[in-house]
Amino acid sequence: MAEVSNGRANLHLHTIFSDGELEPAEVVDAHAAAGFDAIALTDHDTLAGIDALAGLEGRTLRIIAGVELSIEDQPGRGLIDAHLLGYGFALADRRLRRRLHEASEAREAQKVETVRRLAAAGFKVDWNDVRARARGNVGKPHIVAAIEAAQPGVVREELYAAMGPGGAAHVPRTKEMSLDEGVDLIRAAGGVTVLAHPGVYRHVPDLEVLFRTCAVAGVLGLEVTYPQAPDDPYGPKSAALMERFAKVAASYGWVATGGDDFHGPQVTPLIRLAGWTTTPATCVDELLARRS
Repeated sequence: MAEVSNGRANLHLHTIFSDGELEPAEVVDAHAAAGFDAIALTDHDTLAGIDALAGLEGRTLRIIAGVELSIEDQPGRGLIDAHLLGYGFALADRRLRRRLHEASEAREAQKVETVRRLAAAGFKVDWNDVRARARGNVGKPHIVAAIEAAQPGVVREELYAAMGPGGAAHVPRTKEMSLDEGVDLIRAAGGVTVLAHPGVYRHVPDLEVLFRTCAVAGVLGLEVTYPQAPDDPYGPKSAALMERFAKVAASYGWVATGGDDFHGPQVTPLIRLAGWTTTPATCVDELLARRS
């Protein structure tokens, strides 16, 4: 393990318990070896990855309780395929765990319908194959992997476009968690919420509507130091967007947080494990200080 800290944090990481490829311990140990001060596992709508670690203590780096929530689509409020990050909450909170279980069930139903629509659109995909690829919650990468295995030569970007807003297999979120419920849920469990990856919401006509909606709902942070341009995660495209969103965070009085959204070498091939050194660890205490 590293003996000298790099003064950095990575607050957006996925494991095999959602749509990541690595065991939680592998992700944690890699960041510890690289000298990170703090990280957060943020699997989609589940705490199973954290549970697999048997708690947050006993490591050479600080692990913050984290989760990524899928928020119900409300186009008029700028909420289209939006994600909310929760941090620093009580892991034993019963209401939170019960609601995450319900959200996971809604996610499963949504993905079943997504697969049905993809099959109807001519893609070679079977739900049982997709389900077998996921240890926890099913994600789009599991669907993509199943189709790539059955249909060599398919273009990955076309698959994601088909599943995204406006695509033939896009299934709007109508029974999942609302933004207001998500904020209240995390806050009641002693945590704080952050709007995830603003650079990804290219399908939102007016980002200012989304930002105002989140501010009114009680969101207290924005994921600024993030590979905002997926095709250029460490380059000038992402740098320009990070600079833009840093100004947005400041204008709303939000804490600027960040992480690289690492999933694994197949799902996010341009993102290096424990290679994100853009997010300062100082943002962790600043964020957690906002808890009620």
